Order: sequence, then structure tokens, then C-alpha cells
Amino acid sequence: MAIGYRGAMGDASLPCSTDRLELDALRRDLWPRQTLAMARGELPPAPAEVVWPRDAGEVRAALDRAQATGRAVVPYGAGSGVCGAASGREGALVIDLKRMNRVLELDAEARTVRVQPGLLGQHLEDWLARRGLMCGHSPSSIACSTVGGYAAARSAGQFSSRYGVFDDMLLAANLEAPSGTVRAGAWTPRGQEDLLPVLCGSEGALGVFSELLIRVVPLPERRWLRGYAFPNLVSAWTAMRGLLQAGLWPSVIRLYDPLDTRLNRSTRPPGPAATGRSLLSRMHALARRTPGLGAHLTDLPLAMPGLLNAVFGTLGSEVALILGFEGPEALVAAQVELAAPILEAARDLGPGPGERWFQHRHSVSYKLAPVFLGGGFADTMEVAATWSRLEGLHDAVRAAIGRHGLVMAHFSHAYPEGCSIYFSFAGKGELATYDALWQDALQAAAEAGGTVTHHHGVGPLKARAAAAEAGAAVRVWREIKGQVDPDGRMNPGRLFPDDQPEAPGPPPPDPDLGPVFAVDETSLLAEVDPAAPPSQVEAALRSRGLALRLRPDRALGPWLVAQRREALDSWECPVFAVQARFQDGASARIGPAPRSAAGPDLRRALLRRARAELVQVPVRRVDPDRPALLVQADPAAGDPRELRPAWRTPDQWAFEPDQRAIVEALGLSLTPASSRRAHGPRRSPTAPRERE
Repeated sequence: MAIGYRGAMGDASLPCSTDRLELDALRRDLWPRQTLAMARGELPPAPAEVVWPRDAGEVRAALDRAQATGRAVVPYGAGSGVCGAASGREGALVIDLKRMNRVLELDAEARTVRVQPGLLGQHLEDWLARRGLMCGHSPSSIACSTVGGYAAARSAGQFSSRYGVFDDMLLAANLEAPSGTVRAGAWTPRGQEDLLPVLCGSEGALGVFSELLIRVVPLPERRWLRGYAFPNLVSAWTAMRGLLQAGLWPSVIRLYDPLDTRLNRSTRPPGPAATGRSLLSRMHALARRTPGLGAHLTDLPLAMPGLLNAVFGTLGSEVALILGFEGPEALVAAQVELAAPILEAARDLGPGPGERWFQHRHSVSYKLAPVFLGGGFADTMEVAATWSRLEGLHDAVRAAIGRHGLVMAHFSHAYPEGCSIYFSFAGKGELATYDALWQDALQAAAEAGGTVTHHHGVGPLKARAAAAEAGAAVRVWREIKGQVDPDGRMNPGRLFPDDQPEAPGPPPPDPDLGPVFAVDETSLLAEVDPAAPPSQVEAALRSRGLALRLRPDRALGPWLVAQRREALDSWECPVFAVQARFQDGASARIGPAPRSAAGPDLRRALLRRARAELVQVPVRRVDPDRPALLVQADPAAGDPRELRPAWRTPDQWAFEPDQRAIVEALGLSLTPASSRRAHGPRRSPTAPRERE
């Protein structure tokens, strides 16, 4: 049947179709495993019908239609996901959101924009740029991915170190679910639980986003980019950590391993150093000249991953780092000055590498088809860990992938507490090889203490690994899903498998060690008693030369439950790990790495439903002999949303002692600081806000 306007539960205007050509386009997203299977003639299941709603009312009509016909529902954005979350379902109703692509409202003073979910990321940035604004969310897929998709998968853009990941930017959302409309975030009705952290990352398994409220920021006055060469990975990521923990906030910080350094056109040195590319070129030339090998230009080298990885391991240890700052002119200049001593171990490569990267930052490969047609596959895996676990995570996952394919990596999405590693790999085009590689790599990531995904989401590719990472907290997900989707109609089987056994949780912490149970000095994280008064926690931390980065006005457990995303700046992360125990004795610990996208953020919902035993929170170093720099808040010198004070009140901002260049560059007036205030007052901006 051709596209028509067939009625849906009395709505005669809902565009829909059962045409085979339309449905074939919705069988899959861009999961490479399905590409590999399709190259061998295996097609994913086909849905039975597609609808194209234009507003929330038509989404509701589509859900009513699915209820009446007994169909499963698969929400569909732009289909650019790489984990299979939007894969087709036999006989399903697909709700394709491409017609819900409008900007609904801009509040320039509040710096928010309200949009529909089918709006492409690049179209939103173009619309905002004409008004002097941007979101700062810039994934490689920005031209072929939607705002709703960013929320569904907990996406991260290339500038997340400066502007946060997408759930840091998302302030509110409306979701149409089988049970009704869910209003979340800043739109949560008074007295109701805010489900925004659970909706973000739900991958269409709870409902369909109909509106989203997102932070925006001014376009930067200046953008500064540069390249640096470090002798090895360890020296480079030590510098990365130093930059982030020194109170700087680069917009770009990308480190390439030795192979990626030589193959990346932004950082590749001239001459013999490009050995890796030359070797592959020579092998391809040999295949072209040899009868019978021309059809196997890719699978010939990829059949020998161990040999190739060993050869590439001899190319040297030097690595390239791209660093960038952007924002107000004076602020950029001050940060560049403060960064210089931290980069002393590096060789300055000049602005060229950074500028080349920026020009090609969205040049995602649209040329992967020859890899598959040539008998291979190509894919990526992004994991993350705290700084103290980063080296172990890198070595373990690299070794696991290297047993099955050619592998290289870069480090990006860095934060004061840790960093993401983005592995790119290629292997021989066999489904068994692909599956074995992913199974080994996911297991290695979990055993190394990292998250199995930083920003690509879960889908069927990582469902079991993500469920194992969540542990008993999956109960929280299932409870909420049962409330908003009681029949399990939304994207069935996702996010977490129903048949996966519940892993035993961790034991309770030793109460004799409280109120601070443990400190990760490298990552600047502290495990603390969630019931202890803040004064006791602060006293215990001060004895170690530390202080809470965000000081609550009550015990951390109830403070975190009451916390709202809109009460924090995008870069403020009040909690990392949460450990809690259910009434039946089962325990769960969530949060092994910064900004995980292994399903929704269940931490606050877990604290509501189980007894908190431990929370891991960010801390900062303090020196009684070098008190914080207290300045009078001066909007004329810089909006606090453009800055990152160590702490602030409505009348004062406090900067770390080493941030004097920022204070002076902005012309801020210093005020006398007492030792008590240097450790930070209570932060009224982070108190819970009342709902209208």
C-alpha cells in the first residue's frame, strides 16, 4: 500500500504506510553486525506499518493504534545508531519521527531551546548559530542523527569536556508512553518523581519523546587549537588529567595512540613514520597483481590480525594530542597560559593538527562499504574509566580486540575524574569473528573496571554487558518500565534481557572506616557515608588535604535524591558511584566510570528505592597555605555559566589558587579570604528548586 492518510483510532490525518519500500528502509539502523549479515543475504525482520506523527497528539494516536492492533512499537529517529537499538521487529509499528523536526521556542535569556525530537543535530546548530548560540553537542554523526536520538542513547559530542554530554544539556522532556504522558526534568509536576535520568538512555523502551528542553550557550568569541607530541601514552594522559584537574576546561582534548597518530591525516608525521599506511598499501598492491586475490583486498590482511598488530607495535611510542580552548577571548588566553606548564613534556606541533582536525571533525567514514564487500568488517567501541583505571582498561580491551582484528585507539571525552577510550578496529568478515571479538572486548572492559559504553548506547549488541554492569539495579528499571509500559509494548526486550540472572552485589562498607571509606587520589573521587553530616565528611577530607567539590546542605544521600539537573551547571557532576541495598538483602553498585551510557542513569532512582550504603563523590585538593581566590560576582566580567569556579554563592565566586590568570584576565576584584571560607560555603544554587 502506498503512503496514505489512513485513520488511526479515529484520527484521519495521521500519515502512515504499509508499503514494502517504506518498511524495508526501517528494518535496521547502522549496527555493523547487521551490515555484515546483509552482505551475506540475511535481512533483518521487517515491520508491518510505519507512521509519521507531526506532534505529541499524533504520537498518542499512534500508540493507541498499536494498543488496538496488538503491535510492538519501535521509535525511529535518523537510524544512525551503531548498536542495533532501532533494529526492525517482525510485525511492529514503527513511529518515524522525521516530521517532528521543529524548533518550538528559544529563551535566549534563560539559555534554553525547546525542540521536537526528530530535528537533526546539524539543523538545530545551524538555526541557533544564526542567533549567536549553539548547543555545543557535536557528535561525528551530527548531520544524520536527531535530538531525540541523543536523549534515547545518552549521546556525547566531541566537545563534551567543555559542554558536557547530552544528558548534562537536557533539562526537561515530555515522553508519550502507553500509560500516558510523562513530564520529566524541569517539567515534572509537583510531588512526582523526576524520571528524566531514567528516560535519557531508555532507547525507546519506555515511550516516544515528543518535546525536549536543552541548554544553549553563546557562540565562542575565540577558538584556539594546537597539536602536541608526547613521548608515550602514559605521559600524554597524565598531562590530560593535569589539565582537567587544574580547573581548566578544554573544548577539545584528543589523544591518539601510536598507530592512530600515524594513520590520522591531522597528526600523521611526514616521511617514513607513515609505515602502517604504507604496509597496508603494499599488501593491497600485491593482492591486485596476484590472480585470485583481487577480490580479497581486505580479508587478506585482516586474516592476520596478530601479525599486523605486532608489526604496528614496532612503529614507535610517540603519540599526538590535539588540544583546544574556546569561549570569551580573555578566558581562552588565560587558560592557554595556565595550560603551558602542564604541557612541558610535549613537543609543540603548532596549530596545524588542531585546525585540520576541526575542519574534518564530522568526516565520519561513508566509505565502509568496500570493507564489507571486500570480505571484512569495521567497527568502533567506546569504553571509559576513572584515571586510576584507564591504563588497565586500555591494555585489557586492546589485547582482547587484537586477538581478532586490527586495532587502534584514541582518547577523548575527558573529565576531571576519568576519560573515554575509542577503539577502532577491523576484522575478517565472519559473524563468528565479529561476535567473538565483541564478547571478549566487553568482558575485558567489565573486568578492568570500566563502563562498556560511553556514548554509543546499548542495543542488542551490549544488552547483557550493560545489565551485568547495572547488577541488581535492573530491578529499578523494570519497576519503572512496568509503570509506564505495563504491556511491554515499547521496543520489547530492550534495554536489558529478561532472562539474565541477577549478579551478587558488593558487600557493605566497613562502618568503622567512615565517614570517608576510601579516596581515589588519582581520579579525585571519595567514597563516603551517605548518612553522615556534611561537616563530618568535610573534616575527614580536610585531614587528607581534600574538600567536596559540591558541598550539600544536608547528608549526601537525601541531598542527591532531591537534586535536580536544572539546578546544576552542565559541567557539575554531584555523584559518581552509588551503592544501595534492597529489603531482601540484594545490593547494587552503579557508576564505575564517568558519563556511562550503559542504559539510563539509575542512581537517583536506586537511592529512592533502596537503603544507601555508599556514595562516591568528586573532591578537590585544598592547601591551607594557599586559600581559594574569592572574588565579587561580576556579570559584566563574565557570566558564571561561562566559568568554572571552585564554588560560588550568589555574591561571590571562588577560584583555585592556580587560576589567578583567569581571575586577572577577566578583571575580577579579589576580596579577603578566611581559611574557613576558603574550603567553600554551602552552595545555594544547587538546592532543589520548587515546581510551578
